[in-house]
Amino acid sequence: MLPPEIHIRRFTLKDARLFSKLRINIDNESDFLLAKKGERRDTGLHIIVKLIISQRRTVTFLAFDGKEAIGYVSLVFPKFLKLSGNAYLTIALREKYRGKGIGSMLMEKAESFAKEKNIRRIELEVFGKNQPAIELYKKRDYQVEGIKKDAIQTPGGFDDIIIMTKRLH
Repeated sequence: MLPPEIHIRRFTLKDARLFSKLRINIDNESDFLLAKKGERRDTGLHIIVKLIISQRRTVTFLAFDGKEAIGYVSLVFPKFLKLSGNAYLTIALREKYRGKGIGSMLMEKAESFAKEKNIRRIELEVFGKNQPAIELYKKRDYQVEGIKKDAIQTPGGFDDIIIMTKRLH
């Protein structure tokens, strides 16, 4: 059941500190992100600078439970014309909100935005052992396009990175 206070909106520069804190919190809770606990050092100012530089190529949506930021989805668009029509998706959600449909809401928001921008293909990468995420992506019609074998070192050994894509048009 989805909590009644959940809403999603587009990220603005005013959200930089909030976004920085959210990413650190998610890093601390998840074994399936590239940044490990304590490894990310982005400050609100650092995020603002990065966003100003890449604002024409990146869009981020934040999920909130009331006023608390609980997750995000980002689309990164290529800078080279030969790759136009593609987007790269990243998504992350606070642990206690996973499995409640919020990830699907975030992905729907990103996919709708991508369709409006005439994006024909979305690509993402997921750890091979992250079965809940893989199931979510499959449910949303993402297909496995490739596997990078033993590409990521985890506390339990090595894991694959699975490349998944969805065709929008």
